[in-house]
Amino acid sequence: MTRWASGIVVTLVLVGCTAPMPRTEPDPDTRQAFDERAEIVKAFDEWRLAARLGLSTETEYWSAQLNWRVQQGRHVLDLSGPMGRGGGRLTLAPNQSAVLVTRSGEHYQAEDPDALVAYLTNESIPVSGMRYWVRGLLAPDADYELATDEDGLPRRIEQSGWVIEFGEFDEVDGVALPVRMDLEREGVELRVRIANWHLATP
Repeated sequence: MTRWASGIVVTLVLVGCTAPMPRTEPDPDTRQAFDERAEIVKAFDEWRLAARLGLSTETEYWSAQLNWRVQQGRHVLDLSGPMGRGGGRLTLAPNQSAVLVTRSGEHYQAEDPDALVAYLTNESIPVSGMRYWVRGLLAPDADYELATDEDGLPRRIEQSGWVIEFGEFDEVDGVALPVRMDLEREGVELRVRIANWHLATP
């Protein structure tokens, strides 16, 4: 293992075991609609998407293609950027460390997938939260603020320091899924444009 790889291996420490309480809530009817949709979405435990990412900071702009597939709880994210920047595969499996294999064949491992993606792209992309947000869900075990439309679709989530704005949804196999979302945190803006979704039959 390289010096860098040994340095990036970190352990996530969960502080507190009580369920977080939301700071704001939609009205009861729209919250019920949000929860009912969430249960339907969670039932599709196998899915894949293809998206384009656009990330901007105060000093630069960076774009990438993302192919993300989930099967039997295992997440595989293939990320490729212009001129090979950010090229690699991130694999997340239950009860295992995240594994990154770069386009050049380097292997890295860490408990925190966000740290691996930051190394790959030199930018902050919140994979740990996006596995939920990209489906219009709340990440578990984290405080949040939630705003929905009258049908219970999420329009704004604030969680883990990120503000997620949902701009557009498409119906996929009878389920409304995000196809346009913008994330912002401390001067970093991440735009996600999903070209296609596929859901496996639950």
